[in-house]
Amino acid sequence: MSKLLVNENPIMILPSLAEKIGFNEAVMLQQVHYWLLNSKHVIEERTWIFNTYKDWKKQMTFWSETTIKRTIRSLEDQGFLISGNFNFSKMDKTKWYTIDYEKLAAEVESCQEYFLESGTSQMELSSQPERPMEDAGSEQPIPETTAETTTEKKDIAYAARLSDT
Repeated sequence: MSKLLVNENPIMILPSLAEKIGFNEAVMLQQVHYWLLNSKHVIEERTWIFNTYKDWKKQMTFWSETTIKRTIRSLEDQGFLISGNFNFSKMDKTKWYTIDYEKLAAEVESCQEYFLESGTSQMELSSQPERPMEDAGSEQPIPETTAETTTEKKDIAYAARLSDT
């Protein structure tokens, strides 16, 4: 088994979402969504998470901080990601984030069913049970794939002609 595919939680995205809003944006939005499911910070009837760009970089080591900033700015400009500052100290510039699920569903019709029918509205996020990271996305097991190799000849006309020569 490949060492690149073992013991690590994957970041999963919907291809249709990536097509509509951009690949990096879909990855970031999925990561924010994951943390919102585990957050207990409810402010103004929305669930929020907070992170510095440096902390995002620790989660997404494959991106530079510049890429993370640009991706977050793109999501904010598109209106899918809402940012705020709810820190006690005004000197603390750590950004808080939430997803505008309604806007996302309205703008990205092909993803509407996934976000709204999965029970992931803003109001429901605050009542979601906390899930440890190692359990994330493990609701359904990955089906086992096996490959069988046989040496049995099939009765195919072409194969029969080759064996006659």
